[in-house]
Amino acid sequence: MKYALVTGCDHGVGLALAEQLVGRGYAVAACRLDENEKQIDALAEKYPSSVTILSLNIASDVSVKDAAAAFPFPALDLLINNAGILGHMEDGPDGPLDFDLMQRVMNVNAFGALRVTTAFLPLLRKGTEKTVVNISSEAGSIQDCERVGWFGYCMSKAANNMHGALLHNTLRQEGGHVFQIHPGHVATYMRGHLDTTARITPEVSAAGILKTVLDTWHPVLERPLYLDYQGKELPW
Repeated sequence: MKYALVTGCDHGVGLALAEQLVGRGYAVAACRLDENEKQIDALAEKYPSSVTILSLNIASDVSVKDAAAAFPFPALDLLINNAGILGHMEDGPDGPLDFDLMQRVMNVNAFGALRVTTAFLPLLRKGTEKTVVNISSEAGSIQDCERVGWFGYCMSKAANNMHGALLHNTLRQEGGHVFQIHPGHVATYMRGHLDTTARITPEVSAAGILKTVLDTWHPVLERPLYLDYQGKELPW
């Protein structure tokens, strides 16, 4: 049996990842932020022996520590840091800038993933795969940056990429892998409503991510792989 943990499973890509991992034979700890979100309950009812729901707010030290203590499996093979928030897309150099909101975005997208990784690292080291997938974004690329704003999100994803690079320096010496993955422009509710401008469904994105990470051989390089959901390499 292989064991996985996926954050941000309330809906969208996280929920699709959890369901598809079950289909691949994983036992999944699916993490939920909002207790009013019930889609994950339906998945757990459908696969009661394979899906365990954990309450998790990755912005909270206490919540992450509690989730690690409640983890139901003896080891962790695959950790997917999927949970994230957007902030204001309109933030630009001429302002006004909502620094409180940008700090919350950074706390979730960068520090939140780091909280989860460090809390679950002892269990990850007990696993056979030792694989971490950080759902990053093409917005975190410094080399390929064309935007003139959206400071909080872009900076948080660049920091998320550095988290992956630093973690990779440790895990690659222990036989592990770290992936920084851009999920594509997915039709989700991250903007507070369904993004109807997106043409990629959560199911398609999740399938691409898992194919890229689990079905494709990758050499262990000096830095983690920064790829999109179809396996295309992105510039750092």
